[in-house]
Amino acid sequence: MATSCLGLRAQNAAYATAFAVLASAFATAYADGPTGPRTLEAPELVSSVMWQPSEQGPKYLYPPGIPAVLKTTDRNRVFRIEQYFNQPVQASSLVPHVRGTWPRANDRDLSFDASVGTWHNEFVIVRYPECMPNRDEYGYRCVTDLKFTASTPTGTIGLSIGLIHNDIEFTHPNSVFWVILPEERAQTLRAFAGADQLEGFGPVGPLGHVPDHVVRITLGGNFSLGSGFIVRNVDPFRKLFRPEVLQSVDGIDGIDGGEGIYVVTAAHLFPVPFSYGGSSAEGHGTGPGPGGLSAAAGFAYDLHVNNVLIPQSAVLLGCNVESDLALMLVRRESYQGLAEAMGFQSPTQIDGLRLADSIESDGRKVVLGFPAERAGEMVKRSARLVPNGYPTDDTSNFGPLRKMKLEAAIPTDVSLAEPGMSGGPVVDQFGRVIGLTIERPNDTNTLIALDLTKLSELRSGYALDERRCMLMFNPFDRILTLVRNEESCDYGSFGSPQSFGSIQGSWMIQEVLGFAEETPVAGRAANNGSDHIYINGHSIINGHAIINGHSIINGHSIIRGQQLIVDRKNLDHVNQHELRDGFQLNPDSFRNFVPKGVRILNHLGPDGANAPLGALIIGTRDGRDAAGFDPIYSIRQFAIWMHRNADEEDYSSLLCINGDACPN
Repeated sequence: MATSCLGLRAQNAAYATAFAVLASAFATAYADGPTGPRTLEAPELVSSVMWQPSEQGPKYLYPPGIPAVLKTTDRNRVFRIEQYFNQPVQASSLVPHVRGTWPRANDRDLSFDASVGTWHNEFVIVRYPECMPNRDEYGYRCVTDLKFTASTPTGTIGLSIGLIHNDIEFTHPNSVFWVILPEERAQTLRAFAGADQLEGFGPVGPLGHVPDHVVRITLGGNFSLGSGFIVRNVDPFRKLFRPEVLQSVDGIDGIDGGEGIYVVTAAHLFPVPFSYGGSSAEGHGTGPGPGGLSAAAGFAYDLHVNNVLIPQSAVLLGCNVESDLALMLVRRESYQGLAEAMGFQSPTQIDGLRLADSIESDGRKVVLGFPAERAGEMVKRSARLVPNGYPTDDTSNFGPLRKMKLEAAIPTDVSLAEPGMSGGPVVDQFGRVIGLTIERPNDTNTLIALDLTKLSELRSGYALDERRCMLMFNPFDRILTLVRNEESCDYGSFGSPQSFGSIQGSWMIQEVLGFAEETPVAGRAANNGSDHIYINGHSIINGHAIINGHSIINGHSIIRGQQLIVDRKNLDHVNQHELRDGFQLNPDSFRNFVPKGVRILNHLGPDGANAPLGALIIGTRDGRDAAGFDPIYSIRQFAIWMHRNADEEDYSSLLCINGDACPN
């Protein structure tokens, strides 16, 4: 069974394996409880927000897409997820999921205590959801409370609330949250001194109709997601998905009986940690999709083209999270509006962008996208390959596609990759797509893009068999899961140009984040999230700073306007003038985070038998005779190191654990 960016069936084994899931305990504790009648229309999510109730101090607000931050010194460790639906929802239909920072072991599993209605372990307490039977001004309210103990390990905790409808569990993108517990006590081995690249854009020149094919993607009630580009042919992308993902659109009646219209974008725009799968083409027409989940259930996304809004015009087909690539299908009734926004009279004139066959090392490249701060304005920036930047290992992307590293073409003080540009195309001087913007290294003014010119050379773009052969990476909670329990398993080499051997058994590893040591660059404004030198790691660059619609708490809209554009420069103004009822956005949510180390959360198998579960690993070395330890740069770098040292009998001797004496 394929998993999906939109949701999944409750019995999906891969989901249960990867998560510290409450679903099984939920089913046991409430086996006799009703899940509601089988109805055609699923409840529509009107609003979803996480916040921290507090009798003293600020009440912090975390709309979807803005991470909560819980420091070790914070006394208030209670969170509430508050949701509003357009029809009554029974509490037994809501399934909380927690993916924690603690090692996976039987004594750490969440157990249900029916006497108090909570799931708990030594790190977290989750209260059984409560849903109100009566409607208020905004809809039917449900709340789920959580509390993290002072002993919860640092790292990132993923939270989501699934909804069971007609025996299918699905998760709305606005029902996914995460909490960063920053590592503030890690010792420092050696900083990577990254000289900031003051390289600029230069003249872009004519691009024909290329800009007309670049879209901004939003979802009502959510943050602005990011950018994407229009194509007509999805055949080059088939190897990145399970066959059933695109089989659902093979018979679609597109333009004049031909192909449909699609949007290619970045998978991390859709914050649901499921890989490789996809929906059927639900919402392509006007009727409901499978299981009664129509586009009205909240999964029709808005497209913006040339500053024209085309509401509820695209549905998500599938995500390959590891490669960070997603496909969307434009709904048939939106064809004409899309064509007119692009400057055409008829949808038959939409050709879509074409993929290039190769990348010229010295040719001009143009990066296109919609920075969040510019509220709908497209930018076109001239760039070039960094020397030795193709292919590059300076990425957190685990997919099989190679990656390229780009820098701006002439000096500038503007960031090459701004929030909101994820998913936008990188085109060559002829207007052909060579790449997809996905992230930026934290130490330079550069960006990382997927190489889309070699899709035809892929053997397989995914590995998803939780028992025998699997690779999964969630860019939000930063957890990598590897399974190799048979010799024929080949989950790839992460698109790396390096050669390294295989690794046996199953592994679950989390990258642990902490606050960056931020030093303003001379001549550039302080307090701007893109104006600092960083130490290590990578940042995804989608636009988490735009909040559309309402954030409803206790029956009141907390946001005064229809839209907030939030960044570190205007955060004080937003907190003082744009939010009601004493709520504030947490300034720590808008700080820069970098990797401080990794934790091994689970391991089964022969390799690394003495790997320390749960300890914070801050450095590695190649061989016991090495003079010192190198600091952890990223989880991908650590994974490559593990594979290169797979023959070692004891990983522990090659690891620097926080608190130990580890020479540089």
